[in-house]
Amino acid sequence: MPKNSPQASPEAPPRDFTAASRDALVEALLAAGPGQPTLCEGWQTQHLAAHVVLREGSPLVAGLVVPPLASRLERRTRELGDAAASPEAYQRLVERIAAGPRPGRFAGRLRHAAPVRRAAQAANLLEFYVHTEDVRRAQHRWAPRRLAAPYADALFTELLRTARLHYRTEPTGVILARSTGQRVVARRPGPGEASRTIAGPAGELVLHAFGRRDSALVVVD
Repeated sequence: MPKNSPQASPEAPPRDFTAASRDALVEALLAAGPGQPTLCEGWQTQHLAAHVVLREGSPLVAGLVVPPLASRLERRTRELGDAAASPEAYQRLVERIAAGPRPGRFAGRLRHAAPVRRAAQAANLLEFYVHTEDVRRAQHRWAPRRLAAPYADALFTELLRTARLHYRTEPTGVILARSTGQRVVARRPGPGEASRTIAGPAGELVLHAFGRRDSALVVVD
């Protein structure tokens, strides 16, 4: 078979949109500036930026999943954010997000291992997308972004991996219906329970799954 035959070429690996998602978050934070509201209750833009910095570079990030450390993480997030209330300090904090984890730091040491790197890419893809919308949709005037199809596909693929976790406590069965026609059961109904369908574009389904229920542009049936 000729080398340039489509059948002879291996399938291209999925494109990684993590860097583009990071850039979009940085752009949104810089456009909003410090002291602006976000969809994260109690956080202004500088606190959200502090959260991202700590999540990528501090052992305190364990507080996201270890309840005894949660108060320490929240306190440090508040301190770091409050210290970045001025435009200059805020700029420096956001630049740390743009630069990514520092080599040799907590997250940086682990990211070179392939399984850890893959998991980090998946988590960051969704995290950066959601936090970008946390900034954008808290402002007075905003419009939903038109996502490129490959980017929307990547978001939906990663959502499928975690959908059951996000909807595990729902009182009904949950079916996610993407506007392209894809459907997935996020939670099977228990005995005597009904099911509901949550329909919308991939990005909006991600926001709904991550708890941004009032801001996600979805139809719940």
